[in-house]
Amino acid sequence: MGSGVSAAPVIRTPTQMTVLTIVVLAGLGTAHILVRTATYGAVLNSDSIVFMSTALNFLEGEGWRYFTGRPLTGWPPLFPLLLAALAWVGVDPLEAGRWINATAFGLTILAAGCWLRSNLRSRLLALAATATLAASLPLTHFASYHITEPLFVLFPLLALIQLASFLNRRTVWPPLLWAAVFTALAALTRYPGVALIAAGVLILWPLARPKHTLVFGAISSLPLLAVLARNWAAIGSLTQATGDRYPSGQSLSAGLGQAIEVFRTWVVPPNAPDGLAYLLGLTVATVVLAGVVVVLRAAPEAAPVYVRLGPALPFGGFALTYLVFMVAVAPLTVYQGIDSRYLLPIYVPLLLTTVFLLDQFLSIEAAGRMATVRYGLAALVLLATLAHISFSARKNLILTAQAWRTGYEQDWTHNIARWQHSKILNYLRDNHIEGTIYTNYRALAWLADRAAPGKYRNLSRRLRWPEIEAGVHIVWFDRGSQRSFLGYDDTDLRVLPGVETVAELADGLVLRRTATEPFDEKRHHARKQRYVQQLIQQASERVVRAGWGVYRTRRKLIYRKEPCAPADIQAKFVLHLVPTDPMNLPAHRKRYGSENLDFHFDWHGERVADQCIALVPLPAYAISRIHIGQWISSENRTLWEAEFSGGR
Repeated sequence: MGSGVSAAPVIRTPTQMTVLTIVVLAGLGTAHILVRTATYGAVLNSDSIVFMSTALNFLEGEGWRYFTGRPLTGWPPLFPLLLAALAWVGVDPLEAGRWINATAFGLTILAAGCWLRSNLRSRLLALAATATLAASLPLTHFASYHITEPLFVLFPLLALIQLASFLNRRTVWPPLLWAAVFTALAALTRYPGVALIAAGVLILWPLARPKHTLVFGAISSLPLLAVLARNWAAIGSLTQATGDRYPSGQSLSAGLGQAIEVFRTWVVPPNAPDGLAYLLGLTVATVVLAGVVVVLRAAPEAAPVYVRLGPALPFGGFALTYLVFMVAVAPLTVYQGIDSRYLLPIYVPLLLTTVFLLDQFLSIEAAGRMATVRYGLAALVLLATLAHISFSARKNLILTAQAWRTGYEQDWTHNIARWQHSKILNYLRDNHIEGTIYTNYRALAWLADRAAPGKYRNLSRRLRWPEIEAGVHIVWFDRGSQRSFLGYDDTDLRVLPGVETVAELADGLVLRRTATEPFDEKRHHARKQRYVQQLIQQASERVVRAGWGVYRTRRKLIYRKEPCAPADIQAKFVLHLVPTDPMNLPAHRKRYGSENLDFHFDWHGERVADQCIALVPLPAYAISRIHIGQWISSENRTLWEAEFSGGR
């Protein structure tokens, strides 16, 4: 004021506003994940507990082993190493994983948005693509988990951005070196990162000097080779996952079909109406055709492919290489087939490649009919993008609200409300049990007290009772759900000799072996028959259909047939539950209003003498109605059905 000259107003250029908008979107993405996981933490599955237990065991001097006592070989070491580093400075691994993945998601949005701003002529298209990433259902879904996927999306993206920068000049070393470093980090995050190494070499070999390719290949692959050598020295194998996971053995066509289905779910939000699904599908098909036009006509006919594709070449090359790699190796390594989790690393590269080609098409000088096609395509893309973002954002808000109330519940998740208030987990937290513990869910038991590796041993349904020594405790989790092995019944435990009940809880059982007594199968079956007969006498409901007697007790259904024919062992049953409160249903069943717990007899039953007996645990929540039946697969029909009240 003293000079009498007023300060000139700050006017942001469109480029500055674009960068600011991208930063805001990245910040909102990070904040969204932190809000979603604020109440119950990042979603935990068995892999999460492997990573956390490895990190803590490493800090405790137990070596690079996870909760079972086995060396970590089924997963590369980077994510547990990050958890260990943060735990060393005082950050709990549960909270560390949450912040790592929320930050990785935000950085993914920021890096992709900045690349789009620098390489697209249309700022509006760059912002629309960045907003699509921020609202993306697959990216936000896995960013909410305590697993490696968010880092395995970020590192390949950064590597490809640096690789594109190097190819633009091909004489400057730093981008190439950074590309190699980020590629190495990707391979140390998940083993399929080897596809990124291969893609980088395949792209560089015809476009750069041999020394560039050799340097990239050496830097990116040497850390992974060191890990594989360590694995071989530890277990005599390069990689080895845990549990009863066997390769799917599916055909290549089946793998390709699964990949196409994943792409469909990426394009069409699950809450979108059919009309929008057709619109989005039409848009993607049209954009692909426009991309073909760009490749064929946007550059002189004699120009090489890398000139026509420009900066998008590394992204498209990696997406294709990774897809071929996953479809080829899935029959040998992936036990449940290809799903969104396995293909997630190419989500962002595919989007960036598609948007780049669309931008090139829209920038072609054209008049007349071609101009009409261009403007029509631009309008179609804008409409489809707004619809996609709208429905994705709405679905994300619903999922986040649910996560606040009950946890972000999916199959195989451990930190949802049901487990947070679990009686048996609280018992393990409050009553530290010394010595070895046999349990049917070691990962969840470890989560309660974070025991040293090897304390929890696997208790399979088919008990090897003579191997369990006196003084050992047994912890049995009974979740009452056929969607995991936790649903197995505890009847065998209750009738075993030489045990005492330490605690009988609503969702589990704690026993202690008091004496070493030889296991006699005939006596065991006799005890089990008497126990089942006692349960039947206490049953509140009885339904008899087609030779099967079905009995309802407080906590389980009892299926019995006498005599038991060989065909009965292969029986399949319908079991649908309607809860009194639909909010008790898992997230994936809420929209149906009922729980589908269909099962095979051999999941829960066995032949005892001349009887077929299956005991099926029920969920702890109040049940309104129970619908049962027997299914004949060969004839695609229900043999018999019945429905009765689920009241206690």
